[in-house]
Amino acid sequence: MHAGISLRQIESFYWVARLQSFSAAAMQLNTTQPAISNRIRELEAHLGVQLFARAGRSISLTPEGRDFVDLAERFVELGDELTRRGRSGDGISGVLRIGAADTIALTWLPRLVAELSRQYPRLNVELLVDLSIHIQSKLADGDLDIGFLVGSAPNADFVEVPLGHVANSWMCAPELGLAGREVTPEELATHPIVTHSRGSHLHRTIKEWFAAAGIVRLRLHGCSSLASMIEMTAAGLGVAVLPPKMIHRLYGPGRLAAITTRSALPPTQFCCIYPRRAPLAVYEETIRIAGREIAIDSCFEH
Repeated sequence: MHAGISLRQIESFYWVARLQSFSAAAMQLNTTQPAISNRIRELEAHLGVQLFARAGRSISLTPEGRDFVDLAERFVELGDELTRRGRSGDGISGVLRIGAADTIALTWLPRLVAELSRQYPRLNVELLVDLSIHIQSKLADGDLDIGFLVGSAPNADFVEVPLGHVANSWMCAPELGLAGREVTPEELATHPIVTHSRGSHLHRTIKEWFAAAGIVRLRLHGCSSLASMIEMTAAGLGVAVLPPKMIHRLYGPGRLAAITTRSALPPTQFCCIYPRRAPLAVYEETIRIAGREIAIDSCFEH
């Protein structure tokens, strides 16, 4: 690198600028905050300009720093291209922060992490399993690198890749006596509805399904965990919209029973979202592995 400037210095600047945090950049690059600060100071000294304006704990790019962002990104992309052309992933390190909806966490996510660990033994993977609306927010704030979720990209700075969908059904504990016959929305509405928390995709889907039948008054028990929803439903505390293939695979066919309704429920469509300017080859490989795992997962359809 010319005039004593190193790729590590440029890479550190890029991630601090993108994440707007020295500590977050240190985590991303699997190093310490003082190391990041030293690299930035050395880079500023070599360039003869101040790249960041510091005010207490907050930082912002100076005009010179903003001018340098695009050039730094090009250097990082070139370094990544060299890594991509290598014969193994041994040189890739740092932290990959993945957010996943719990349907994915309960199906193919462990296989994805296992394959990433095999291909990139020096890579650290951090997982956040949460509601899709929270994953979207964390992607927009730069707190996650890749999200597997229900919904759309936060804005035009992100890429959205459709993955596949899961079929849904109303389900309940067998002792509620709702299985084996057609149940009307009016009868379902007499039971508590176990669903995800307010604002979630599932919460909205359920309200819209009942509204189409002219029913607006419901008892909704919100929960942020799919596993907890399943346990509450199996305990007979209410009915829920769940993916039956996943339920049968994880818990067997007798734990919960499907409820037949005249009006079908829409499937849940999942996608992968990541920053458009993400330079790491491991991003592309993560999406490739995810697509392969979904293709062979019996719970997902295409």
